[in-house]
Formats: sequence, C-alpha cells, structure tokens
Amino acid sequence: MATVEKIRKDMERNREKIAELQKRQRTLEAQLAEEENLEIIRMVKAVKLDNKELTAVLKAYASGFITLPEEMQAGLAEDGSGAEKEEDIDEEE
Repeated sequence: MATVEKIRKDMERNREKIAELQKRQRTLEAQLAEEENLEIIRMVKAVKLDNKELTAVLKAYASGFITLPEEMQAGLAEDGSGAEKEEDIDEEE
C-alpha cells in the first residue's frame, strides 16, 4: 500500500506543477500580447499618420486596393510565418 500512497503524492505534485506552469503560460501570453501591441503602436507612430489617414490606409490594404511592394513581400516570405525564434524558458526562471 505504500506504493499506492507514493503514486497519489506524485500525482498531487504533478497537479501542482501543472497549475504553476499554466499560470506561467498565461503570464507569458499576456506579456507577449503587450509587447506586440507596443511594437504596433511604435510602428504606427513612426509613420506619423493621423487617425483618418491610418484608417484609410488600413481599409485600402484590407480591401486589396493597395498591396505591399514586391521587395517587402519577398522579405516576409523569407522570414517564414513571421514567428520569432523561441527563447529557452529556463533562461527566465
């Protein structure tokens, strides 16, 4: 019966670890969203368009009225899906 108790304790420890990792994952996802939003804001501010101009540009792009130059499209294709390299989580812990 000691084995059964040991297994139950191991299971409980695993549940606790999973809960901690899920919490950390949610925190990291929130940090990523915040950084992506800040990056977008910096890019928008860099082009110095007012709200009406920015809205017009985005609507035109979304409707296909304007497209990215071929060089930019090629650069995006070279980057793959746009995903950045993952950093080792252990570095932050």
